[in-house]
Amino acid sequence: MKYYSTNKQSPIVDFKEATIKGQAPDKGLYFPEVIPQVDKELINRIENYSNEEITFRVIKPYVGNAITDETLFQIVSETVNFPIPLVKVNEKISSLELFHGPTLAFKDIGARFMSRCLGHFVKMKMIQEK
Repeated sequence: MKYYSTNKQSPIVDFKEATIKGQAPDKGLYFPEVIPQVDKELINRIENYSNEEITFRVIKPYVGNAITDETLFQIVSETVNFPIPLVKVNEKISSLELFHGPTLAFKDIGARFMSRCLGHFVKMKMIQEK
């Protein structure tokens, strides 16, 4: 997966570089070149999957080969290790309650995921420098 700057004045980068830089040099936000479709089988049988498996399968196309599957699964397992209930709003709409994490805020999912990815990239850099 490649990411471009929303200001379109910076080079296209991969997940690792977008994660490490955080913001493009032209002050734009990194955005994926494509939004992958979620596998219909996953959607149709979602109740048969754990939160970790759902998260892994949804995020994997965005990460690509920047992180091994084993490490990515570990990262997402640490990220979603608290209840994320699906609450019925009305007959046709349900909503995930994303505020059951350690800080009681939706950012527990995004921030925990990104911090663990950054930690992984730092660890890999340290190993390469040895």
